[in-house]
Parts: sequence; C-alpha cells; structure tokens
Amino acid sequence: MTFKDELVSILEKELEVLKKLKDITFEKTDILIEDKVERLEEMTKEEEELISKMASAEEARLKLMDSWGLSIDISMTQVIDNIPEGEEELAGLKEQLQTLLYEIQSRNVLNNDLILENLQWLDFNMNLISNVQSPTTYGKGSQKNQSNNSLFDRKV
Repeated sequence: MTFKDELVSILEKELEVLKKLKDITFEKTDILIEDKVERLEEMTKEEEELISKMASAEEARLKLMDSWGLSIDISMTQVIDNIPEGEEELAGLKEQLQTLLYEIQSRNVLNNDLILENLQWLDFNMNLISNVQSPTTYGKGSQKNQSNNSLFDRKV
C-alpha cells in the first residue's frame, strides 16, 4: 500500500468520526434546549468514545508520517504538494475535514453558551429560593421569635 493510499484511508476514518461528532454536537444543542439531562449524559459518553477513536486515527496518521520519514509538524498542504498523483483526492479530504472541524467548533461554542445560561438560571433560582425563605433583617419584633425556614443551612 502506498503512502497516499494509507493516508487517504486514515483521513477517511477521521472524516467518518468527525461526521458522527458533528451529529452529536448538533443533537446536543436540542437536548440542552429541551433540558434532557439523562440524554445529555448518554451523548457525552458517545462523544467520549468518538474522541477516543479520533485520537487513535490521529495516532495512526502520525505513525504513518514518521514511518515515511516525514515530520509530524508538516502541514497537510505540504503533504499534498509532494504527492501529485493524489492531489485532488487529498485536497478534497482536507477541505471536508476543515469544514467539519469548523462546524463542530462553532456548535460547541453555542452549546457552551447554552450550558452557561442554564447554570446562571439555576444559580438565580437557587438564590431566589434561599432569599425568599430567609428571615428579614429589618423590621419590628425580636429575632428570637422568627424561625429560619430556609431550605439550606447558610452556616458552612
């Protein structure tokens, strides 16, 4: 098997993994909006498995580069320039990989924002609950007669 064939095989595996990661990333957005925590946990496990597969494929790519005497720091463009017979196929794979990575990164930013909003909303509600049930500090009467109905013990 030639270097180009091996590289194409590895890049196609990476492409398939990234397509699945993209689907999960987009599905996570809907799950976050619908507040389905159990499904989010399942998706995270699936995502971890795919990331592990991606790491294995990337490790195989780096080993391939090393076995052919190429630096692991060489860019994909430089590799493509040195393989004229597979230039179009490799350039197409490179473009697809870049597009998928950009889409995943963009959606992950959105998902991160949604998670932060949910956390802020939860924090707001927790503060609201604890403040409503806390005794007032101003007013008539002694503090001894007031009972503390707070859900949380504020003494830590």
